[in-house]
Amino acid sequence: MDMTLVTTPMKDQAVAEAPVPKVTALPVAAGERELRLDLFRGIALWLIFIDHLPPNILTWFTIRNYGFSDATEIFIFISGYTAAFVYSRAMRDRGFVVASARIFKRVWQIYVAHVFLFTIYLAEISYIATRFENPLYAEEMGILDFLKQPDVTIVQALLLKFRPVNMDVLPLYIVLMMFLPLILWLMQRKADVALALSVVLYAVTWEFDLYLPAYPNGTWFFNPFAWQLLFVFGAWCALGGARRMQRILSSRVTLGLCIAYLVFAF
Repeated sequence: MDMTLVTTPMKDQAVAEAPVPKVTALPVAAGERELRLDLFRGIALWLIFIDHLPPNILTWFTIRNYGFSDATEIFIFISGYTAAFVYSRAMRDRGFVVASARIFKRVWQIYVAHVFLFTIYLAEISYIATRFENPLYAEEMGILDFLKQPDVTIVQALLLKFRPVNMDVLPLYIVLMMFLPLILWLMQRKADVALALSVVLYAVTWEFDLYLPAYPNGTWFFNPFAWQLLFVFGAWCALGGARRMQRILSSRVTLGLCIAYLVFAF
């Protein structure tokens, strides 16, 4: 008897009975952009820009006037969602090392962009302060220490400890992205455990006052130990959490609670 005829059905049966690895379903197919993320991230950036303008009619329409948060929370949440959405597929298909290399390459790009913007910022404020002979510009924009000790301040800026006014978001994003490989690795295995650990870190931060030091004094305005919760929650939603909460999110009870919250916040 031909042994191939005997072993082939047995192989087919073994393959059929083999456990299928769990694959996280992503919102769109590979190679496609999720335009809704681009839309709301763009809206959040515009709102952040408007919030930093002098008071005018536009500032009355930003969400910070009607709640207990502003567009920065939206941006960090969408950043976590987008990062998980983009890099989780690479980690699943190419492995931890390749995905981590891509993430750290992105971190380096963001770091270079931050240093580039920092240099332009210093040059602009220094020129304005000199041109109008008003040192208050330099003091108000937080670069007075750079003008006093430029050598020390440059090193602290490269270490992300020295940041002038309104240059806090990119350093926060850099730190959060540095830990993204570990977050995704755990998310793809135990998503709820990863989210629970993020909540624990958030609680510990408030209880024991964890922070990163800033230069020349104080702490980071956007504390990564606290803001990581929104980032991780966004990643958790991207990797199946939003789909699991769909029944809750679409219920009338949730809608009523949201309306009550908005009325109370207003």
